[in-house]
Amino acid sequence: MANRWPNARGTTVAGQKTARARKRTPSPLQPEWTPPPARYGIGIHHNVAVRVSDGTVLRADIHYPTVPETGAPAPGPFPVLLSITPYGKKAPPPAAQIGGGATPYLIRRGYIEVMADVRGTGASGGSFEMLGAVQVQDGVDLVNWAARLPNSNGRVGMFGISYLAINQLLTAAAVGPDSPLKAIFPVMAGNDFYRDVVTMGGVPHMRTVRAYGAVYSLLNLVNPVLEFTRRGTHERPRAGGLATVRQRGRDQRQYFRSMISDAASGGDTAFDGPFWDTMRASDVLPDIAHNQVAVFLVGGWHDAFQRGAPLNYTALQNAYTGRPPNAPMVPGQPVSDRVQLIMGPWYHVSDLDGLHMHALQLRWFDRWLKDDASAEVTGAPIRFRAIGSSEWFQAQDYPFPEARPTRLYLAEGGQLAAEPATDQTEATLRYAVRGPVSGRSLEQWTLGMGSFMASQRGRRIGYDLDNRRLQREALTYTTAEFAEAQLIAGPVTLTVQATADTTETLWVAHLDDVAPDGASRPLTQGALLGSHRALDPEKTWFTPDGPEGEVLRPHHISTRAAAEPVVRGELTRYDLEIFPTGALIEPGHRLRLTLTTYDFPHLVPTQPAREALFAGTYRIRQGGDSPSSLLIPLAAPAAFTTAPSGIRTESP
Repeated sequence: MANRWPNARGTTVAGQKTARARKRTPSPLQPEWTPPPARYGIGIHHNVAVRVSDGTVLRADIHYPTVPETGAPAPGPFPVLLSITPYGKKAPPPAAQIGGGATPYLIRRGYIEVMADVRGTGASGGSFEMLGAVQVQDGVDLVNWAARLPNSNGRVGMFGISYLAINQLLTAAAVGPDSPLKAIFPVMAGNDFYRDVVTMGGVPHMRTVRAYGAVYSLLNLVNPVLEFTRRGTHERPRAGGLATVRQRGRDQRQYFRSMISDAASGGDTAFDGPFWDTMRASDVLPDIAHNQVAVFLVGGWHDAFQRGAPLNYTALQNAYTGRPPNAPMVPGQPVSDRVQLIMGPWYHVSDLDGLHMHALQLRWFDRWLKDDASAEVTGAPIRFRAIGSSEWFQAQDYPFPEARPTRLYLAEGGQLAAEPATDQTEATLRYAVRGPVSGRSLEQWTLGMGSFMASQRGRRIGYDLDNRRLQREALTYTTAEFAEAQLIAGPVTLTVQATADTTETLWVAHLDDVAPDGASRPLTQGALLGSHRALDPEKTWFTPDGPEGEVLRPHHISTRAAAEPVVRGELTRYDLEIFPTGALIEPGHRLRLTLTTYDFPHLVPTQPAREALFAGTYRIRQGGDSPSSLLIPLAAPAAFTTAPSGIRTESP
C-alpha cells in the first residue's frame, strides 16, 4: 500500500539509542522463545482523524516502523496494534501505566501501533459514556479502519490494561466472525464491573469511585496541554478549543457526580441492573470464542479486578467446548490454545516483578498476527505465581481440581478447626462504621500506585504486609500450625450463620497468612451486605463432590428486586465471596480469618443501608447444628506442575 497518511503531521524518530540490557524474571511460557531483535525506527503521526459510523470524529496517534537510516516509513506490511484509552493517548506517568503512550519495543519489531482517544476524552469528539454500546461500536469501527492503514497486513490486535482491557473484550465480542481483529492481550481486565470493583458484595467502593472520577477531571486539564505541545493538524486546542475542553470537563464531572450521588442515596446504580449491563464483559465472552479471537489474559491476586481474570478464562474455555459460560470448568475438559492466563501477586499498576510483558505480547501477536510458528505457546494454559513463592505453577482447569475444597469451622476461643464443635456457642460482633486500615486493602483500591512508585525507585512498601493492627478491634479465627506446605489456590467462601438485632448487616472478611513471629500477611478479602445475600443458582458454583448445596463460589443477585431485609432475631445464612487467591503457606505458618463490619476508607454503604445498620449487634454461631465455616481450596505444591524458572537477559 502507498505510504500516504491523510490529515496528519508526522514526526520521525530514526536513530534509537540501544538501552542497556537488563535482567528480568523469565517468561513462564513454553517452549522457550527468543524475541527477535529491534529492526526499525519509529515514526509518529499525531491526531489523525477517524470518522466513525455515527459521524463523530475520533483522534488517534499512529506510531509506525521506519527505515532507521532514512526515517522513511518501512514498507512492511505490518500488523496493527490498537489501544483505545480514556486517559489520554499522551498521558504522563503514572497515568501512562494504565493507558497512554506508545510501546517502542513492539513498533521496532514490526508493528504499527494506534493509540486512540475514547470519544469525549483527549482529542476525540462526542460525549463520554463509560464502556457504553456506542463506545463498543467505536471499537469495531477503529478495528476496521486500522486494518486499512498504509503498510498494514490487514490484521489487527488489541492490548492495554484496565479500562483498555475491558474495552478489548467488549470489542472482540462485537466485531463478528472474519474480522481483521485476530488477537487481544487484556491485562487486569474485569469480568463484571459491578461485582469486581464498583461494589464488594453489594457494598459500594464509594471513595474509590470518587477518586476514579477525580482522575478524569485531572486528566482533562493535563491532556489538552500535552495535545497542544504535540498536536496534529486538527483545530483543537489552538482555535476555539478552550471552550470545548471546559465543556468536556463539565460533562465528565457531571457524569460521575450523577452516578455517585445516585449510588450514595441508594438509587438504581447502587444495585445491579441496566446501568451496569453494558460494562459486563461476562455476558459477551462466548461471542469472542465464536469470533475466533485469541485472548491472552493477565491478572493479579491483589488487583482491583482480582476476581475477573480467572472467571474470564473459565468462560472463554467453556465457550470453546459448548459449556455454559458461567459454570465452573469440568476437570479434564478440552481446552483451546487460543485462551491463556497468567496470574501473579500483583496490584493493578505493577512492574509484575520484572516479568517482560512486552516480550510476552510480542510472542502472542507474532503467533496470531504474523503466523510465526516458533512463537506458538504450548503446555497448560494457566500459569500462576502464588503469594510467597517464586515458582510458576501450571494448570488447565479453573477452579483448580488439584486443590481440594477444605472446610474449616469457626470455633470457640478464636479457632479455625477441622471439625465442628458439638456444642453451640456464639461470638458477638458489633457494627462499626470505621476502624483500623488494612494496608493491602488500601493499596489494592488505590490501584497499587504506592507500590508501583516505590518500585520505580528500587524500594518496596511495607504497610501491606501485616494486618495485625486491623485485628485489634475485630473477631479473629486462626488455624493450628501447618505441618507441611500448602497452596491456597482458587475461590474461597465464608458461610456465616448469625442473628442480628437490625434489618441490615455488613460482613467484611480478611484471610491472612500468620508467620511464626506473629506477622499476619493479608492474602485476600470479601464482603457482603446482608440484604444482598440471595444467590443466583445459575451462576453460583457448588462443590462437585461435597454435600448438596455446598457453595464453592457464591454469586449474589444484587438487584433491587432481590434485596431482602434481614429479619431481626432470625438465624440467617450469609455466603461471602472471598476473592480468589494463590498463596503458599509454609510449614509452621497458620491461617487467620478476620471478621469486621468495615473496610475503611473504601467500603461505604448507601445512606439507607447506613441507617439500617446503625448500632447493630450480630451473634455468630460456632458449632452445633448450624456452624459458621470457611471453605478453602488447599493443595500440596507438588500437585501442580511447575514451569522452568531462572533469570535471563532480554533485548530492549
